[in-house]
Amino acid sequence: MQFSKIINQQEVKQQLVELVQHNRLSHALLFLSKEGSGALSLAFALSQYITCERANPNSQTPNSNSLFGSELTTHDSQLTTQPDSCGICPSCLKAIQLMHPDIHFSYPVVTKKAGSPPLSVDYISEWREFIKLHPYGNVYDWLQFIGAENKQGNITANECNDIIRKLSLKSFESEYKVLIMWMPEYLGAEGNKLLKLIEEPPPNTLFILVAENEPLLLPTIVSRCQMIKIPALETSDIEKALIERNNTDPVKARQVAATAEGNYREALQLLQHAEED
Repeated sequence: MQFSKIINQQEVKQQLVELVQHNRLSHALLFLSKEGSGALSLAFALSQYITCERANPNSQTPNSNSLFGSELTTHDSQLTTQPDSCGICPSCLKAIQLMHPDIHFSYPVVTKKAGSPPLSVDYISEWREFIKLHPYGNVYDWLQFIGAENKQGNITANECNDIIRKLSLKSFESEYKVLIMWMPEYLGAEGNKLLKLIEEPPPNTLFILVAENEPLLLPTIVSRCQMIKIPALETSDIEKALIERNNTDPVKARQVAATAEGNYREALQLLQHAEED
């Protein structure tokens, strides 16, 4: 996903791009937002930007300057001024399909096969389809999508072990490895397994945690992340998005946007219920 495809959030987009361009990324970012503001989409866009072959040519060059705290040379700085991923290079095409081998995902899941621990990778096909259909969906939408019914989704100790294993491997194509963890609120105390990895990650490894409820997060993990707060969308942003992306009648779009309270998912839900009524 490109930054340009995300509803507004211009200040956050600029902040993220500048962190990359000036080699000032933290190894662990915590995107904290309210539901329906586009935080997960921003995480996708950042990971695509980092691995893009045109926006960040160093991402394909072993032993190049790191994005994490080193100084750019004049030559490098000229190469990394593009404010968005290109969207057409092989790396971007894989990232758009959520199929880039160096961009990993973790999210709440339930047991899929009796007797086997629940792992995110078991649901990767469903994850790709869900994000395509519901990029602003919430965790309830996701669990319903995978048929969890009344089961509680979790990010388990086995999932943490799988993350440690995957990130310990050498990257396949890009110089950088990225883990996007959606809803780390679903990590129990077993999340402490990740502390050492977050604090001392392998070279050129980026964690992006996307959360909605800070009090439910493990304090030990929060303290190790650079927090980026993502504001709710403006009413005008939602109105415009409904008209342009959802082909909503302008009058109805204005009414719905006014009651959605900055939540694009809620706006879509209100439209759906209005049509059903």
